Amino acid sequence: MENFFLIALTAIFLIESVAEVRLFMQVRDIFYRSGRAQPTKRVARIIKIENQWSWISWIFLLLLFVLPDVYTFLVICVITLIETWVVYELQNARNYADSINKNE
Repeated sequence: MENFFLIALTAIFLIESVAEVRLFMQVRDIFYRSGRAQPTKRVARIIKIENQWSWISWIFLLLLFVLPDVYTFLVICVITLIETWVVYELQNARNYADSINKNE
């Protein structure tokens, strides 16, 4: 049963990783098309978090290969949870960027 959960969480993490990259590119594209030199503070904060998470997630992924099997489930749960939060924040940033650029 634990292997099923590991496979399911890994699949969710991979799907969310693809969604994260797409959302990040969409947010950057919205500001590029709008002619803004800098994103708003809120969007800049989310972009900073996303960049930091990209590096931290690689560390967690490398830990999966180094740590004993006992900790694998914990690590994949943590990275999937954080990835979900980052995707949620990027989705909000994209919606926010769309709304402020429509108002201008």
